[in-house]
Amino acid sequence: MKGHRLWVIAFLAFMTNGASLLGIGQGSAGSVARSIEANHNIARNIETAKALGLLAGNPPIKPESGFFGPFQVDCSAIGMCEVLA
Repeated sequence: MKGHRLWVIAFLAFMTNGASLLGIGQGSAGSVARSIEANHNIARNIETAKALGLLAGNPPIKPESGFFGPFQVDCSAIGMCEVLA
């Protein structure tokens, strides 16, 4: 009976880790678990970033450009450099 159980355990161990033992690491149970964990961490970080951006206490992000819109005003053309400066 003990020999039978040993072969069953050896077969199950080979089935779960056989791919990595043969050099095909993408099919092993450990790599599947690591990829699932990595995907879970990425999804959680994306959700956290979105939630932090939508908090009610955060002010809106100011645009980095010094002017609004696609055009700049040439103050010398309209003669209002003192007002716009």
